[in-house]
Amino acid sequence: MTKIEQIHVKESLLKVNDYVAQELKKRFAEQGSFVVNLLSSPGSGKTTLLEASLPELAKEHRVLVLEGDLETQLDATRIRNAGIDALQITTGGACHLVAHQVQQAYEALSPDEPYDFVFIENVGNLVCPASYDLGEHIRVVLL
Repeated sequence: MTKIEQIHVKESLLKVNDYVAQELKKRFAEQGSFVVNLLSSPGSGKTTLLEASLPELAKEHRVLVLEGDLETQLDATRIRNAGIDALQITTGGACHLVAHQVQQAYEALSPDEPYDFVFIENVGNLVCPASYDLGEHIRVVLL
């Protein structure tokens, strides 16, 4: 007969992600940037919502979109065509963004002046992204 043992996990499996997310939160707070993590299923209208609403917000504020996608640059191109700064983060097939990807993208951008609003358009998926803190102030789910 096989003996079954119980294993107690004492630390979060997302410990490293949570640490990086806390560092991002501090950085964004110091810069006065408000960060929104936008989640939804594929094709539900995340990019369309941003295209329609952000040009108005950008009239009085500095706005950036960090675009999460499995493989393509299409959504970032659409956002840029709407007159908004956008940086693509391709996950290479992963179903969600993680904090270090956001950190690396933002550091690569190294803006001279901080953004007032940073929108993270997460990969189209409602399961995995919900578990990963990206340093955002708020998560918004589009249904």
